[in-house]
Amino acid sequence: MGSLAGSGALAVASSNQSQNSGAMPVIVILDDRVTNRDILAKLAASLDENVLVQAFGDPIAALDWLGEHAPDLIITDYKMPAMDGAAFIAEVRRRPACADVPIIVVTVYEDQDFRYKALEAGATDFLLSPFDHFEFKTRANNLLTLRRQQQIIKRRATVLEQKLRTTSHLRKEQLRESDEKLRLITNSIAAMICVTDRAGTCIFANEYQCEFFGADAETAAGFPMNEVFGKAYATRHLQLDAKVFESGELLDGVEETHSGRDDERRTFQTTKTPLFDAQGRVANVVTVAIDITERKLTERALQEAKEQAEAGNRIKTEFLASMSHELRTPLNAVIGFADIMRVEMLGPIGNPRYREYSEDIRASAEHLLAIIDDLLDISTIEAGRLVLKEEVVKLEQTLRESLRVLAPRATEAGVELRLDCREALPNLRADSRRLKQILISVLSNGVAFTPKGGRVTLSAVNAENGGVRLIVIDTGHGMAEADIPLAKARFGRIETAAKSRHAGAGLGLPLAIELARLHGGRLDISSRPGEGTTVTVDLPPERCLNEEAEAGGATG
Repeated sequence: MGSLAGSGALAVASSNQSQNSGAMPVIVILDDRVTNRDILAKLAASLDENVLVQAFGDPIAALDWLGEHAPDLIITDYKMPAMDGAAFIAEVRRRPACADVPIIVVTVYEDQDFRYKALEAGATDFLLSPFDHFEFKTRANNLLTLRRQQQIIKRRATVLEQKLRTTSHLRKEQLRESDEKLRLITNSIAAMICVTDRAGTCIFANEYQCEFFGADAETAAGFPMNEVFGKAYATRHLQLDAKVFESGELLDGVEETHSGRDDERRTFQTTKTPLFDAQGRVANVVTVAIDITERKLTERALQEAKEQAEAGNRIKTEFLASMSHELRTPLNAVIGFADIMRVEMLGPIGNPRYREYSEDIRASAEHLLAIIDDLLDISTIEAGRLVLKEEVVKLEQTLRESLRVLAPRATEAGVELRLDCREALPNLRADSRRLKQILISVLSNGVAFTPKGGRVTLSAVNAENGGVRLIVIDTGHGMAEADIPLAKARFGRIETAAKSRHAGAGLGLPLAIELARLHGGRLDISSRPGEGTTVTVDLPPERCLNEEAEAGGATG
């Protein structure tokens, strides 16, 4: 009965039992995410009623376990906090008992460079996440079959070696039996398998490979590879063989494209394994090539979809930038004419309600203009065209100026604005306008979601790493931790009691995050419902200027 183990919990007997009897295949699952780990463990347990599963959330714990056990299959995530997939695979391959254990890496297409690293470390196969359960079972079963057959061959080779010491007759009989069974096994596998020697002669080829190239499996052995499978395949094949003969090491994860007898081009993932003679020299090379054409087609489709999405995003960004510019001109005119009417520059307008209307028009137009400015900034950042205009910025002065901008709005809302500067602050090399934009965006958010009688405090401290930390703390409504990603997202709006009286496009915080990033810093949010919100902006040490640096900047 298949067992499902939690992280680090032993759910199997010693894998030596699997190696000795071959009746209970052992599968190791490694994924630092509980949900993924449980799904993979359940799928693995469903492969066979006797399969045993060992699941880990920590690669170090998995390596400790593998120091004493040798599984039949390892399925690992690539991105893990303590050790990535490539490093984990390399450590596994250093263990003699695990040198040839099949390893499947679960990854995504965007991690193509990571997959190359995993292949170099010794990965056997990949699954694209999210993956199809049928594909998972098929690939896992194929690799388990190869593993079982590999163990069968090894055990039979040991038995034959012992019996060959008795009589030459028994030796010939055992060799004949082994050869026949090996042929039956390899012919049952849906993969191209062949054996070659140093001269490029085909020693063995299974029926799958012979059928693909239109060759005769009964007569292929003993002939040069180019005569059996064609010049194009043989040339590439023997070039790779030469590397194995020279190095004596496994060559794994090679992707190749071949045309068969029907001229259809198929992509294969090829592994070449050296076979050593009694003197320890490489006598033959065993090649196993698995058809991954469908997987490559899927990858290509994903790439095309990604490129289309990126193109659509570029079009959207250009549209936002264009429309923002187009809308700014009429809005500025609306604001200007509303001001003329409000102050009655051209003479009395009569009914006082018209003056109120002009004030409403001006306020609404300024609100729209602020949203358009944010959209324009966001689109400029997305297009990679926003360039910081750096200068020497007096930090404390900038803090005070930012508070003065927000003072009327805070007074109207009945919220106290407070500056808390207890340390001597350095000057910064920064874009003064963009730095104020960060502070005003964060302060505006604090004022907007702090009830009447509340307080918003702005402070700055020297960070331990030599940088500067800007802190905005409000006594407002706060939000759940799960809502913080939405607050950071563009156009994100958190449902709160204050939402109806504070309209906005949800671009302030995302824009502040991007501007902080352009300064080499970062913006973080911590909050709890009913306990207010704390926003921190960390600027790196290289933004801080000492007196010598300021003098150099002034004279330069």
